[in-house]
Amino acid sequence: MTPHENLMAVLRGGDPEWMPACVHIANANNLPGFLPKALLAEPLDRLRVAEFVGGEILHEVHGVRARLPAGVGIRNTHDGDTCKSVLTTPTGSLTQHLLSAHIASPRYGDLPEGYAVPGPIVNSVRTTHFVAEPGDYRILRSYFEAQTFHADCGRIADEKNRVGEKGVLVLGGGPSSPLYSLASSYAGIERLSYDLFDAPDEVISAMDAMTAAGCRWYEAAAASPCDVIRCTEDLDTKLISPEMFRHYAVPALRQYARICHGQGKLFVIHMCGHIRDFLPDLRAVGADAIHCLTTPPTGNTALGEARDVLAGHVAAMIRVDPELLLRGDEECLSASVGRIRDETGDWRHVLMIIPCGRASLWSIRHVIAQVHARGKWC
Repeated sequence: MTPHENLMAVLRGGDPEWMPACVHIANANNLPGFLPKALLAEPLDRLRVAEFVGGEILHEVHGVRARLPAGVGIRNTHDGDTCKSVLTTPTGSLTQHLLSAHIASPRYGDLPEGYAVPGPIVNSVRTTHFVAEPGDYRILRSYFEAQTFHADCGRIADEKNRVGEKGVLVLGGGPSSPLYSLASSYAGIERLSYDLFDAPDEVISAMDAMTAAGCRWYEAAAASPCDVIRCTEDLDTKLISPEMFRHYAVPALRQYARICHGQGKLFVIHMCGHIRDFLPDLRAVGADAIHCLTTPPTGNTALGEARDVLAGHVAAMIRVDPELLLRGDEECLSASVGRIRDETGDWRHVLMIIPCGRASLWSIRHVIAQVHARGKWC
């Protein structure tokens, strides 16, 4: 089996030969703590970086673009670390503000000759959201109603050819459920919770438009030459109840999965928090895999519990603890891989996700070697 064939066997519920150890560098924040200077040159080639780091490759591209009519869009203006975003539609305008934070890379002492440290990790935090009052959902609804989508099939095919048999191309950027999008990006969880009680018709109308736009996105994505489509659905039970997830998120996610499966594509959901109580609903969605399933103490989903619910239905893409990867020594990392391997037992539809996140290149490679040494199925 090639790495591509083995990965697809894991994700499709087939008969893989070994447990993959996947480096998934979705953006510049996911780089190791040091790399050869040539690999850090702009424009950053994330596939070349992943090939250099080692392991099987999940190469993510964003190849679906929104088409908006004149007078509809979002305009960003920057002033230092602050950003003002104005969402405009014929119905009206909405404004949000963001603040950027820069997290310096760890220091690893003297680096090998020709190596360098990437720039800082940059994260943004919303200080105000687009939705400030119930009437704003009407403007938000008109924004999503105006959206159509186009997949850059040529670019996706080119990147897939570059990956070849070394791994799998993942088409990222898939819309989340309206519940997560509103809670994380457009309204905030507090505002949304009040409005679902005080102005449910306004919220549900916007949610319906967001789901319909999401379906149009997935229709364009599923018609492209990718193998796997990924959405980010970072809800967890520290934020919402399983009942809210079941009522407001599952119907949209189920539609997205059906669209992907109708074109023979795999639908993967990224959820990396406290999701143990969501597992039965994720199985009902029809997701092919959960990306970055996180075990205790960072998450709350023990692998035995995940196996009881998901085995035979949903693959698990298990995340190595990022704090351990960043600060643990080889003995700790080996023990962590061993525990994960023991807990998965003969559950073959699992793979390890290695979140580089400025961890030492040597630690990342050590984990890859440990997974491959312990993960043979035949």
